[in-house]
Amino acid sequence: MKHLRMTLKLIAATAVAFIPPLLAQTATPAPGANALILGSWKSQVEFDAVKITCGKETVLNDSFDRQQSGWKPESGNWQIANGVLIQSSAATPALTRYAFTCTSPDYTVDVRVRKTGGAEGFLIGFGAKDERNFYWLNLGGWNNTAHCLEKTDDGQRHPIGTSSKGNLEKDRWYNVRIEVNGKQIKCFLDDKQIIETTDSGFTLPPDNDLVNFGHALIPDMVADPSISEIDGTFYLYATTDGWGKGLSTSGMPVVWTSKDFLNWSFEGSSFPPDFDLKYWAPSTIMHRNGRYYSFTTLDGIITVVVADSPLGPFVAPNGQHVTKATIQPYQIEQKSSIDAEVFTDDDGQSYMFWSRRRAVKLKPDLLSPDGPMITIPTSRQGYSEGPFLVKRNGIYYYFYTLGGGESYQYAYMMSRKSPIGPWEAPKDDIIATSDLDQKVFGPGHGCFFSPKDSNQWYFVYLEYGRGGTNRQIYVDKMNFNPDGTIQPIKLTKTGVGALRQLVDPLPNLALKRPVASSSVLPKSRVDLRKDQNLYRIEAHTSENATDGANGTRWMAATNDTAPWLCIDLGEVRDISRTETYFVKPAAGHAYKIEWSLDGKSWHPYGGHDDVIFRSPHVDRKSIRARYMKLTILNGERGVWEFRIY
Repeated sequence: MKHLRMTLKLIAATAVAFIPPLLAQTATPAPGANALILGSWKSQVEFDAVKITCGKETVLNDSFDRQQSGWKPESGNWQIANGVLIQSSAATPALTRYAFTCTSPDYTVDVRVRKTGGAEGFLIGFGAKDERNFYWLNLGGWNNTAHCLEKTDDGQRHPIGTSSKGNLEKDRWYNVRIEVNGKQIKCFLDDKQIIETTDSGFTLPPDNDLVNFGHALIPDMVADPSISEIDGTFYLYATTDGWGKGLSTSGMPVVWTSKDFLNWSFEGSSFPPDFDLKYWAPSTIMHRNGRYYSFTTLDGIITVVVADSPLGPFVAPNGQHVTKATIQPYQIEQKSSIDAEVFTDDDGQSYMFWSRRRAVKLKPDLLSPDGPMITIPTSRQGYSEGPFLVKRNGIYYYFYTLGGGESYQYAYMMSRKSPIGPWEAPKDDIIATSDLDQKVFGPGHGCFFSPKDSNQWYFVYLEYGRGGTNRQIYVDKMNFNPDGTIQPIKLTKTGVGALRQLVDPLPNLALKRPVASSSVLPKSRVDLRKDQNLYRIEAHTSENATDGANGTRWMAATNDTAPWLCIDLGEVRDISRTETYFVKPAAGHAYKIEWSLDGKSWHPYGGHDDVIFRSPHVDRKSIRARYMKLTILNGERGVWEFRIY
């Protein structure tokens, strides 16, 4: 009778949890913590003669002649009978775990196993740091057609190495051996090597939120941006992201404004208090007949709303508040219709463009179409959204997206005749795509604009961010060739800085200063959907609140009921103002700020007990202090930036 033998040599790693620099706490996991996992997928299996050897010490030697403590079934139906460990269900997966500690950096696992029924084979896991980080060898997977080594990293499972074709026979006992030398892993089936690969284990990369998230334009999660410049002020309209329920919801609609394109703020909702719709992808604002028009997607329906001010409050053209009960769909085909954008030509004629390459002329009042819908003939096919149209030097540019998620791209067409064609496709029509070197993934639904009295154009776009509807927006320069074609846009996360004179040139005293906090949310890995190159870790460290970057944030632990930040200015300084940019500001915050000369005796500085919807929260008071402490009383437990002037 043949035997199944697995040989594993793993170098144990010890990870130290992040502790704020001013807190006298330390935390280190137990050295060599590990676990063996036995299991199956859509199959019934039997295990026998399980042995774990750490160096020269035998940690486990279980022939299942009797019940042995330590095994923890997690799923499936497990029992010991007739000298074997039996799994009799068709669970996907069925798992049982044996935790152990190995004082040696090397260990060996031996097992004897067979399949007794079902569609697939069996699983043998190892190197298990916890429930979200482990390897397993999947033998007879994919409907019993292949053998593959898989790694579950922060809850996401993916294959590593090259899989091997093969199947498992019912009721046959197999010999398997797995050898791991440092980062090298070799897998053998009946003494024949079937897999060889290298892997770096489960240690998360160094904390570098600045590289991963960088200098976002807005200190919040927003997407689908449109920008207008009106009377010396930039107005940014966007989907409010980060509400935690995907496309089933959205955050409160707000209008971000800036005088210099660097420092942005909003105050309250841009709709009346009874607004109760999902708010997506508002268009560039249009001024006509003394009113401001916005074409936005409300509960998946393209709708036009108007206001007397670009800040709102926006209502229906007839003055009625817009709610689920009163929403008035725009007079176009509403099937899969989102992401409306309006362009007005030099002759005053306006056109609307929306998802799936559709377009239509509009009547002078902008309230209805003026003619039939047309479809823009693009050189690339497939689903498309986020359209945008601009005119430069007599050439019309139609921008459209391809794909989605971390694989978003932007392409374009050109017309030298009119906003609705005829169209030509430039040779290099993809102008924005993921850049692995710059850590930019999925540049998607955005806008293209040139500030007044400037020849420089900019691309403002959403980036994959933290995945799903947890995106942020970035800006990069867009340049043209002499023939009018567009150069591929160099995507970065460094930002473009101020486009106008700075509103307040005073230095931020908190910038790069030491900061402590009550707690820090553990590191997390951003979920990927399509691109295996995306490996993004968010560390949530306290220093993120003083690094001067809108893309990084401090987040307190979920069980922290009184989260706080404390900044040490290094010496007593004159202070006149603080600005606090909270995470999820459209949900509102209450907070308090205190000051101290010695870090022991604290005095009130600012804040409020009532929940207010704005960003930033500004407090003004002239004092001399060395330490400033922010405590969140209500609202999301996190801060993008805490500035002191």
